[in-house]
Amino acid sequence: MTEVNKQRFYKKLAVTGLAFTLVGAGTLGLHSSHFTGEPTVASAAAETYTTTANLNIRSGPSTSNAIIATVKQGTQLTVVGQAASGWLKVNYQGKTGYVSSEYVKKSASSTTKTYVTTANLNIRSAPSTSSAIVVTVKQGTQLTSTAQAANGWLKVSYQGKTGYVSTQYVKESTGSSEPAPAPEASVYVATANLNVRTTASTSGAVIATLKAGTQLDVTAKAANGWLKITYQGKGGYVSGQYVRALAGMKVVSNPESIQVVVNKQNKLPENYVPKDLVYTTIPFTFKEQTEKKKMRSEAAAAIAQLFAGAKKQGVTLLGVSAYRSHATQSALFSSYVQRDGYDKAATYSALPGTSEHETGLGIDVTKGDGTCAAQDCFGGTTEATWLDAHAAEYGFIIRYPKGKDAVTGYKYEPWHLRYVGKPVAQAIKSKGITLEEYYGIK
Repeated sequence: MTEVNKQRFYKKLAVTGLAFTLVGAGTLGLHSSHFTGEPTVASAAAETYTTTANLNIRSGPSTSNAIIATVKQGTQLTVVGQAASGWLKVNYQGKTGYVSSEYVKKSASSTTKTYVTTANLNIRSAPSTSSAIVVTVKQGTQLTSTAQAANGWLKVSYQGKTGYVSTQYVKESTGSSEPAPAPEASVYVATANLNVRTTASTSGAVIATLKAGTQLDVTAKAANGWLKITYQGKGGYVSGQYVRALAGMKVVSNPESIQVVVNKQNKLPENYVPKDLVYTTIPFTFKEQTEKKKMRSEAAAAIAQLFAGAKKQGVTLLGVSAYRSHATQSALFSSYVQRDGYDKAATYSALPGTSEHETGLGIDVTKGDGTCAAQDCFGGTTEATWLDAHAAEYGFIIRYPKGKDAVTGYKYEPWHLRYVGKPVAQAIKSKGITLEEYYGIK
């Protein structure tokens, strides 16, 4: 067979889908064992991937092939090869099949660590201050490190760029690991107290009643406007009439950071509780020793210094409300929905998981006589004026400034202080911006 005819023969085999094996130099072996009917797969060293959505594992690399298993978002799969048209060959719980590469991503290495910058910091092209600056990141930025370089430098990645930073200006994140990015699917929330039923009908038995503001794990749409959900490990159905999708909601990856941004688009992990809550030493408008007197330890020390500093200048302050647990915020938001309806309540109260009070870093304060607590009349008072001028000296910002409703999502609250640390607080104050604008996020 001539070389030209041989090439034509190979192409014909490829078009008909027949598997073939080249044996030796130029010799074609057509043993029956090679015609298995299995798609040609490029072999590769086994790697771990994570699903970015609920995903079907199929018997072949096509949506026309049979489904052999369905796995949830966040499931780890072992990829053993690449098939054609963007499909991957995987192993999962002893089964072998194919998944679309569009819905998986390579898992982070087990040696990957997350660090937080303790100052504005240059990422350089090599482990030396004489090397070129790749990018400059702000204090509080999270960096992923997979290797340690010499002389106290770390090799890091940030927004797709790789470089080196000095270990002198980073600290290891207190979180256990960097969470996966938030799914593209919306977060769903109950807009009223809501029954979960056994079937997609009001005739189905009630298996649970959820408060307004409860976030739901919607797994499918049932008939007649009902949604299939899971709640506390149980499956059930709710009417879509009382459920709203919150597009763009993300779960923050750094809830323990002093500079964490929590707002209507960025929520805390479910049932998050700060690890270092302590009772503050400042006076409150009430005597009871409740959770509302707690803050994270660093913030608690700073608010005590702020109150003392104000006192020296003839300004007396009282605490109104500091930390709130997830359960407390849920009950509070639900009560507002019952009173004013979901849409109005969302303009002045935060959905559970999106309240700064749940971070242990926020606190509402008022005048020494207890009047105007969390009310508009606090604005323009001597106390409000002093806080606006001096809070940053103690590491606090007025979290919801006047005229920034469109940025923060909330109306002006001169009584709501948020601890972010002195460097960030003073930078925000000097520029007249918000925490969102400082970090350039929504």
